[in-house]
Amino acid sequence: MPAISCTDGPLCAVVDGSAHASLGNGTYWWPPVALATTAGPAPNPVDSGPGHNGSRTAAVSCPTSQFCAYVDNTGHVATLHGTTWSAAQVFTTSVGASTVDLFHSGRVAVSCSDVSTCTALVGDTELDWDGTSWSASTGPWGAGATSGDIGLSCPAPGTCIAVHGSTASVRTPGSGWSTPRAIDGSGILDALSCPTTTSCVAADANGDILRMSGGNWSAPQKVVPTPSAYTGDGTSLSCPTVQFCMVITGDGDYATYHAAGPSASTTSVPATSLPAAELPATLLPAT
Repeated sequence: MPAISCTDGPLCAVVDGSAHASLGNGTYWWPPVALATTAGPAPNPVDSGPGHNGSRTAAVSCPTSQFCAYVDNTGHVATLHGTTWSAAQVFTTSVGASTVDLFHSGRVAVSCSDVSTCTALVGDTELDWDGTSWSASTGPWGAGATSGDIGLSCPAPGTCIAVHGSTASVRTPGSGWSTPRAIDGSGILDALSCPTTTSCVAADANGDILRMSGGNWSAPQKVVPTPSAYTGDGTSLSCPTVQFCMVITGDGDYATYHAAGPSASTTSVPATSLPAAELPATLLPAT
């Protein structure tokens, strides 16, 4: 399953779970290249292997036209510097007496607020880039995230919000992740975009969006039809500014939000757009 991130450099990077990446400059796409790998541990026993639904997923984040960060669901991370990818760094976990690859069944996530601050989530593990190397710690859900899609957005250094299942969690500078808080009864949150530390939108696999305002999440609101043809591809969401968002499902149905007025279109079934309502006021959860 591929993932993409673009800057106004222009640069676009497309990656997939087989550790291949392709770069584009707004006019031309270079052929995919295999990221250099190092010797890794044994496969995780719950890893179904390549070719199975959801068995290989990846994510990429490019805060500038000269830097990107890559992560896949087997615990491999790499960084792009200019046009050169670093060798992948491999993270592991313990299963019984064995050391094996990290593995998460579902989409993983990475978000970079700048070239020296990135956070990735692979199941119950958090991976952090400090400008030189990656380190591992416990993620917001602990051992509770073993499958399902993860959404993550880090709009400023040290500040991140993540969604998984039915819950959301916030990390602020100098503190750890907040206790995951249920915000969507569907249990299939899979996308998140926070253009600033005071605005955030989440989406689920049903084609619903949720907004955070005044410390509270809104109820899910249907903006595109629930996928019927490509139900396993998940939802993608991008809000590059507080004035604009776009959400699209695996079926190709999409909706857009404009602060000056909503508009929407779709490839097949008519969809309604996100409402022109007050944008979220804070990332902090209500107490």
